[in-house]
Amino acid sequence: MRRKRLNFTGALLAGIAFLVTIPAAAEVDHQKEYQACMALTRERPEEAYSSGIAWYKKGGGIPARHCLAVALLQLHQYDEAASRLERLATDLGTARTALLGSILMQAGQAWYLAGRADKAFKLQSELLDLAPGDPELWVDRAVTLMELEKHDAALADLDEAIRRDPDLAEAHIYRAVTLRQLDRLEDAAREVEIVLELAPFNPDALLERGILRQYQGDLDGARDDWLQVIRLAPDSGAAAAARGRIEEMDVVVR
Repeated sequence: MRRKRLNFTGALLAGIAFLVTIPAAAEVDHQKEYQACMALTRERPEEAYSSGIAWYKKGGGIPARHCLAVALLQLHQYDEAASRLERLATDLGTARTALLGSILMQAGQAWYLAGRADKAFKLQSELLDLAPGDPELWVDRAVTLMELEKHDAALADLDEAIRRDPDLAEAHIYRAVTLRQLDRLEDAAREVEIVLELAPFNPDALLERGILRQYQGDLDGARDDWLQVIRLAPDSGAAAAARGRIEEMDVVVR
């Protein structure tokens, strides 16, 4: 289960839009340009990239560069997007801590998606030095540690996330995955049940429960969980994984 979470909070949108140099010869509403460009990244990233270049030439500065990096990220050009986001974080400096934190988070996630978990870990560790109180950041680094096959360290980060927010379902799900990888199946099952008590129809929890049931020889129970995932969230990553598990199981049964 790979994590792809990009955070474009209102504070980030409002704050970064003012980091521009306004050209004397033209009036440009940079906050409006930024919001429009970022909206395009989610639906039409190619258009967002073209728009961002035009805006940058009008003095869009750091906000335009940020939109260009996010557009590249949405176009799956992860290495280039990560490099640009990291340079952006460097150029922001430490004066604007909240903005720096948001950009570092995105850069870390971009390096993770680029398959460079080592670089993601470095940035995520820097970010945790800035904002250790955010449980989501501990989950981000834990997922990277899982990719690096450092499961004990990942478990420690997930424990910290849960200590800071006991109801953070995602942290419990990743904790279940990590415990399974450490062959602690009973502990993993307890984590899944915690999530299903919080959210009975959570697709990721149902996917993981199905995997645990498969490991324990309950193939019918596993299939039921995975079929439920597909019904509940047919276009999700969890559903894609569930379909793959069912196909693999059917091949083995034949």
